[in-house]
Amino acid sequence: MSKREKLRRKLRNNPENATMQEVETLLSRFGFTLARISGSHHIYEYEAGDLWKQVIVPLHGNKVKRIYVKKVVEAIDELFPEEPEDQAEESGDHENIE
Repeated sequence: MSKREKLRRKLRNNPENATMQEVETLLSRFGFTLARISGSHHIYEYEAGDLWKQVIVPLHGNKVKRIYVKKVVEAIDELFPEEPEDQAEESGDHENIE
């Protein structure tokens, strides 16, 4: 499992203790860029061809509120569906030998 998948699962399973650094790392590992900061709102965007997604993360202190961590994970899940572990292992580059 890649680092970005481990971080996605960590934030999905424990959104209350997420730091802004973890949220920024997760977003950047999935291709989001910081478009701008407006006051305390950090606005991240993902753009690939016709695909576009925006996520706004308000920051007060170092911790990100649970609702915003959930929105970040949902946006990533929408763009990059997570494969089940057993399916990920089976989807390797194996050739069928007859």
